[in-house]
Amino acid sequence: MIIGNVHKKSVNILGLMTGSSADGLDLCLVNFSGDGRSPDYEVLYSHEITYPHQFQTSFRNPLELNDKDISMLDDELGAWFASEIKKLHLSFDFIASHGQTIKHEPPHFSLQIGNPKYMSETFNCSVIYDFRTADIEMGGQGAPLIPIVDQFLFQQESLDVLALNIGGIANLTMVPGVNNSNPLLAWDTGPGNTLIDRAVRLFTQDKLAYDQGGHLAAQGKLNLKLLDSLLEHEFYQRTPPRSAGQEQFGKLYFQNILKQFYPGNEQEFKDLIHTTTLLTAKTIARSVNSLSSEYSANSMQVGGGGVLNKTLMDMLVKDLPRLDIYKTNLNGVTQANKEAFGFAYLGYLFVNDFTANLPSVTGAQKAVTLGKLFDPKTI
Repeated sequence: MIIGNVHKKSVNILGLMTGSSADGLDLCLVNFSGDGRSPDYEVLYSHEITYPHQFQTSFRNPLELNDKDISMLDDELGAWFASEIKKLHLSFDFIASHGQTIKHEPPHFSLQIGNPKYMSETFNCSVIYDFRTADIEMGGQGAPLIPIVDQFLFQQESLDVLALNIGGIANLTMVPGVNNSNPLLAWDTGPGNTLIDRAVRLFTQDKLAYDQGGHLAAQGKLNLKLLDSLLEHEFYQRTPPRSAGQEQFGKLYFQNILKQFYPGNEQEFKDLIHTTTLLTAKTIARSVNSLSSEYSANSMQVGGGGVLNKTLMDMLVKDLPRLDIYKTNLNGVTQANKEAFGFAYLGYLFVNDFTANLPSVTGAQKAVTLGKLFDPKTI
């Protein structure tokens, strides 16, 4: 380890992830042993903590926040992280925190909040944060960051493997086998759960935050005219590297959908939920099918909250019949904790001074170390 000149063969890192679904905090405590880019690891603990209502409301519509709101929420969220983690009585050497994305506007900047000083002060440990800026400064998108984690977890000797994460935004990684000289590829495919969740909250007047098991979508029918219109979004015409956020598929975009088709009754709401669910499946399938013949994956590992939507998963199976599709479950890394695990791994790369971005994915000019360090000595 390079930090503090402490050379440890074993380190415990607490990874924190708050995604674009803005439903809460995922955390994963991981022990890494060894000193290379591919250490042995053991997942020691995983947990999900639901956001208080005021955070959910603010973070689901982040583009409406002004500078004063953002500054206040930065402190409030950082203090909340520290308070919630303290209740768990965990032991760790470092915290690696993604933070809550407020704005993602490459090639200019990407802003995540959750002031690290509160965790650093509470636990007297260093906090690694702001993982996206260094890549953007090298001309990259600053996203997606998890592909290097997919490579670490899933790369095989001779077989190519696909990895998909369906959070608020969906992103796809093609991990070539060691014997395949072609580069790892990854990009955001488009909306994951974000439009589905907005439709569900509107239909149920916030009684439900998401389509549990895809039951509402299963009761709906396709609105083909609406789907065809949604598939014309300019984002899908971009070639990778590309990344998306609330700027493309947030509240304003959903309001534009409602101008095209505002449900007038219960069945039409279910049709809207079905159609936005199918949009997610179709845009993922398009991305998979756009891969060149130089890649030949026959399986796909799927993580994120979208895995729990059976209707969405059935749609993917139908649209991608050549693939064996699995829910991520590998040595303690599951569909639920994979992204939090990923930031623990990115923290491991940081403390060992390894590069962590993939220029073939983000478009950066070169590979660089990702993250900044908040040290308790600076408090």
